[in-house]
Amino acid sequence: MRLREVDALRALALLGILSVNVWYFAHPESLVTGMRSGAAETSADQLVRFATTLIFEGKSYVVFSFLFGLAFVLSWGSAGLSGGAGRRPPVGWPGAGGDGEQERRTARRLTALIILGVLHGILLFAGDILLAYGLFGFVLLGLRRIRTLWALIIAAGLFLLWCGVTTGIGLLTTALEGTPMWDQSMVPSADADAERAAYTAGIGSYLSFQLGAYGTVAVSILLGQGPMALAAFLIGLVVGRSRLLERILRGEVTSAKLTAWMLPALALGLTLSATAAVLLWGPPGSTASRAAASEPALGAELTATGLVLLAGPIQAAGYIMGLMLLLRSRAGRPITAALAPAGQMSLTNYLTQSLVLALLFSGLGLGLAGQLAPTVVAAVVVVVWAGQLLISRLWLSRFRRGPVEIPLRAWTYRTSMRAAAAGAAADDAGQRR
Repeated sequence: MRLREVDALRALALLGILSVNVWYFAHPESLVTGMRSGAAETSADQLVRFATTLIFEGKSYVVFSFLFGLAFVLSWGSAGLSGGAGRRPPVGWPGAGGDGEQERRTARRLTALIILGVLHGILLFAGDILLAYGLFGFVLLGLRRIRTLWALIIAAGLFLLWCGVTTGIGLLTTALEGTPMWDQSMVPSADADAERAAYTAGIGSYLSFQLGAYGTVAVSILLGQGPMALAAFLIGLVVGRSRLLERILRGEVTSAKLTAWMLPALALGLTLSATAAVLLWGPPGSTASRAAASEPALGAELTATGLVLLAGPIQAAGYIMGLMLLLRSRAGRPITAALAPAGQMSLTNYLTQSLVLALLFSGLGLGLAGQLAPTVVAAVVVVVWAGQLLISRLWLSRFRRGPVEIPLRAWTYRTSMRAAAAGAAADDAGQRR
């Protein structure tokens, strides 16, 4: 059984992930150069890029990673609640003992994610996150006995360390840029036009681009987003043990208390994200963005990335609290009903997002990379996500799981495809309300 509100939250995270990932399809040279690209020719175009950084970048994958950790706990059963900050989980929760078969199931599931991630990264999107989820999921499996206090300490340490390192390198780079030492040490960057041409050419050229980009990007994600994802996994683990989301949805946490936590988180997160967006794209509505410069400022890029990473967990926490307030209300019920099916088959939707975008922008299909204005790219995001909401609803009116979730469950539980399609949702995250 599932928490439908959590599925709705997962569907909104999918929108954010799509809103961020689409630019790496529309401007694939960014995967190779490591720099955001795509000059804004109009104020509307600039506002689209500015809003993407302000609202989605660095937040959506934190929400998605948090939900991964939450699902990890809830899939193991619900024998009781976790104790205080220093106590271990009771029997029935991860690491409580008697969990050998669930360990093996989890290991099979994580192995499948690793395989899917490598195939996804090579064939469709070099910025794949599934490989990191699979590998760091094994770390989470090893840490399932961790005490709550230590889980929070490690999560905070990972977030602050990586944000501090990235921001610090960005500030140092900014100080050095333009000096003789910097000019002598700079290596010529990749030819953006040539990289885009390779991506939009025939299948052979496209696959060559993908292999080259994936070899670099996968390492970057494992060293960067991977630890950040693990930190979010641990927060999800803690929240899952405490049943905090379920208590919020039952009204045990008052709206006043949620609002008191939500507003400062959103204010601080949005302030950090807005600063990053200005560094990247200029003031709202301006077309004199850093990305449009003939010589992009690496220092500004890295500093902005550090600020985005720092804002991510703070702003994501504000989003989650605000959405829980909405979705638990009477007005939120139709919203939950509309969104939940897409969240229920989130793995299918994550992969099909990449397939659709690759067919639109790469040599596998129309080859539109570099040709669409940001406002048109934003329209593509809306159409793709809306289509996923509709198709997910239609699919789940006939089947219990998505087309990728069915074989994944069959592998995880060592059962037939027919049984996986019709069996009980014991491994799903939560209870249907």
